[in-house]
Amino acid sequence: MAQLTQNALTFKILILGDSNVGKTCIVHRFCDENFIDGYISTIGIDFKQKLIKLNDIPIKLQIWDSAGQERFRTLTTAYYRGAMGIILMYDVTNTDSFKHIPYWFHNIEE
Repeated sequence: MAQLTQNALTFKILILGDSNVGKTCIVHRFCDENFIDGYISTIGIDFKQKLIKLNDIPIKLQIWDSAGQERFRTLTTAYYRGAMGIILMYDVTNTDSFKHIPYWFHNIEE
């Protein structure tokens, strides 16, 4: 795994969506290159970092994994500030999680 460097550009990326849509699994798969077989519910917010290179420029991605449960949504909105990208996730086997995407857009806009 590459070392994080002081001179890397840093980008804050948020992963948002309902509970149980796979946000934590995709973050672990991308950052740690492993797959979590069991279900781990995120409480509040968590983040991981990954160093990538784009045209030989080191870039540090800070990937913020948010809790999807209703009770944590007001807490996690404080972390939206300074985000340079947002990934909205839903579960293709859960229609309600897709129907809630407009809620997440509205939440981001506020």
